[in-house]
Amino acid sequence: MDLELRHLRILLAIAEAGSLTRAAAALMLSQPAVTTQLRRIEASFGQPLFERSARGVVPTRAGELVISHARDAVVSADRIRSYRLRPAPGPEPVTVGGSSGPMLSHLTLHLPAALSNPVTFVQFPATGDAMSRLGDRSIDAACLVDLEGFGTTPADGVVVDVIGLEPVVVILPAGHALAGEARIDLAGLADETWLLPPHDPGCDDYGALVHACAAAGFVPRFSPHRIGDLSILCDLVAQGVGLTLAQGSARAREGVVMRRLAGDPLLGRHLLALHRESPLITSRPLLLGLVRDAFGARCVKPG
Repeated sequence: MDLELRHLRILLAIAEAGSLTRAAAALMLSQPAVTTQLRRIEASFGQPLFERSARGVVPTRAGELVISHARDAVVSADRIRSYRLRPAPGPEPVTVGGSSGPMLSHLTLHLPAALSNPVTFVQFPATGDAMSRLGDRSIDAACLVDLEGFGTTPADGVVVDVIGLEPVVVILPAGHALAGEARIDLAGLADETWLLPPHDPGCDDYGALVHACAAAGFVPRFSPHRIGDLSILCDLVAQGVGLTLAQGSARAREGVVMRRLAGDPLLGRHLLALHRESPLITSRPLLLGLVRDAFGARCVKPG
C-alpha cells in the first residue's frame, strides 16, 4: 500500500489521542474504519507501530520514528497548501498601450511614479489594434488618436474619454509652391498625389480625406504606397512622391514643411480608453489629469 497524506494524519491522530476510539471521534470516522486503516498502515511497514492495552495505545520505537517524520510531512504539506491559497503579494501589474504621440510619451515618463502597480508600456502601429487589445483585456488602458467622424468604435467593456481635438496638417516638400503660406486651402491641392498609412480599422484616413476633398470640390488621387512610418513618409514627400497628413503636434523633418489647412477640415481626436475591469479604472482621474496636461502642453488647438 502506498502511504498518502491521509494515512499520516490518522497516525498522528491516534498518537495524540492515545486511543483508537478517541482518534476515530477526532477524525469523524468509525472506530472499525480507523482500526482497519491502522492495520493496513502497519502491514505496509511490516511491524506494529502501536502497542495496544486496555488503557489505550502507545507508539512502539518504530512508531515513534514514523510519527516524527509523519508530523514533519503534514506540517510541510499544510504550509504548501497555505502558499497556494494565499493571494499574490503586491498590486496587480498593468499594461498601457497606444499610438505614438505626446500623451503616450507623457504617461511613460510620469505614470510609473504615480502608481503602486508595476506598469508596462507598448506602442501599437494602428488605433484599431490597440482598441482590439483593450477589448480582450490584453492591455488595461490606451492613448489613441483617430479622426473625428471617421474614428474608432469602443470595444465592449471599454470606456473612452475625448481629451481634445487637434487640427491635421499637410506635409509638403520644402520647395513646394505653397510652402510659404501660413495656411493652405485644400482646394489648392487638387492636383496632388496623397500618401497614406496602411489601413487602420480604428481610423479611416482614406475616408476622411475623400470626404474633406469632396467638400473642397475635387476627388483626391492616391499613391499605391501605404507607409506607416512618418519618417519614411517625410522622405517620400521631400523627394516629390506626394503629400501626406499628420497631427499638428508632429515634428517636421528635414526637406519638408508642415502647414495648417484653412478651416481645419480634418480634426484628430486624442482619446484615453480604459477597460472597466482593469485595476486602472480606479486611477482614471489620475490618468485623465496626466494626458490632459500632455495635450495642453504639446498639441495644437483648432481655430
